[in-house]
Amino acid sequence: MAQAEREQLSVVMFPWIAHGHINPYLELARRLTSAGADHGGVDVVVHLVSTPVNLAAIAHRRTDRIRLVELHLPSLPDLPPALHTTKHLPPRLMPLLKRACDLAAPRFGALLDDLRPDVLLYDFLQPWAPLEAAARGVPAAHFSTCSAAATSFVFHCLSADRAPRAFPFESIGLGSAEEEAKYTQLFVVREDPAAMVSERDRLLLSLARSSGFVAVKTCADIERRYMDYLSELLGAKEIIPCGPLLVDSGDPPETESTESDRVMRWLDGQEPGSVVLASFGSEYFMSEQQIAQMARGLELSGAPFVWVVRFPKSPSDEDRGAARALPRGFAPACGLVVEGWAPQRRILSHGACGAFLTHCGWSSVLESLAAGVPMVALPLHIDQPLGANLAAELGAATRVPRVTQERFGEFRAEDVARAVREVLRGEEMRRRAGELREVVARNDADGAQVGALVRRLARLCGKGQRVAVPN
Repeated sequence: MAQAEREQLSVVMFPWIAHGHINPYLELARRLTSAGADHGGVDVVVHLVSTPVNLAAIAHRRTDRIRLVELHLPSLPDLPPALHTTKHLPPRLMPLLKRACDLAAPRFGALLDDLRPDVLLYDFLQPWAPLEAAARGVPAAHFSTCSAAATSFVFHCLSADRAPRAFPFESIGLGSAEEEAKYTQLFVVREDPAAMVSERDRLLLSLARSSGFVAVKTCADIERRYMDYLSELLGAKEIIPCGPLLVDSGDPPETESTESDRVMRWLDGQEPGSVVLASFGSEYFMSEQQIAQMARGLELSGAPFVWVVRFPKSPSDEDRGAARALPRGFAPACGLVVEGWAPQRRILSHGACGAFLTHCGWSSVLESLAAGVPMVALPLHIDQPLGANLAAELGAATRVPRVTQERFGEFRAEDVARAVREVLRGEEMRRRAGELREVVARNDADGAQVGALVRRLARLCGKGQRVAVPN
């Protein structure tokens, strides 16, 4: 009886050096290398490249098929190795971190020489990575951890800045063509005069240099028309959805396991669907004004809440505007405040959780949809307004109004309270969230999407086409 001869596909993954990017890459790596997955006779081995400080945090995720490879960035003033990550990085040093990563291009090329992979998957902030791969005959494809809606919006605006035209999907867009162009410039406002790559060109070049297709962390059932538009913008380049790539909260860090247990016990004592979870991402620090408005808004809502707060750990000139403590005298009678880390997916999946007050980062939107929990959308910066608009378009979110149209992140306590009450009492939104939970669960369990990516990667390097051989 004939048995298919198996081939090995060696993949280098190079995410941007932020845990919000590394985690989806790592989850994709887990699924690509899963022993039980059927990838058409192809066995995948992944080499995930990042800085030592980032890899130390995920060392426990290493397997015989997922190998962690250190990339040492050059030393620059004010940027020691402990800051070769976006975690706890003062905002003023972000341009310096990007420059250090760009300067590491030759070292990355040397890693490719050592690893000799079949293919490279890379992130949008490193448009030079596919050039290093091409110089060695290695094909490269871009894997986006952002939504197709956000990616197509930013590409649309950046590529049309000489003659601005409005994004063709009004429910996602941010107003007129001029308003959208102005907002998109916020992505590139911190232009570093010493940068090797222009900020406005990073995404454009990364997508343009992807070999034949672009992979996206998304579900076609949710984002089909935005995937199609992104493909159109890229000259009919294929867009491959990889599913939501949901990552379990996992075991809490050892120092925070007691706090995690306290949160879950507290939730056990609450009424079903009564609690609002408030959390705004792992790398955003609210200002004193934002913290004060949020504290008052949660109290005014009258709902029991779990509020995950984060404060900067290192002082810097630009961090002085960030709050370093809760408002004086804030002692909620029906809420729980958690500083630092919290098991977000476990909280969302708890029966007591009825709403998620969120910044609408893409991973948070997907986790909320996966739990069937409707959202109170409060986007603060970068691509978050687009995630909020997509969640609202899906019927799974109510947006907190902006104080002014000029900027995001300014809000009133009364508006927060009103939106929280609306979502907790909204039967239609809860029903719609339940429908979307089934959609996301189906996509997350669909191994065919990852299998399609493996076959496409294999085709890039001429693999995956072996025929059966006799036993």
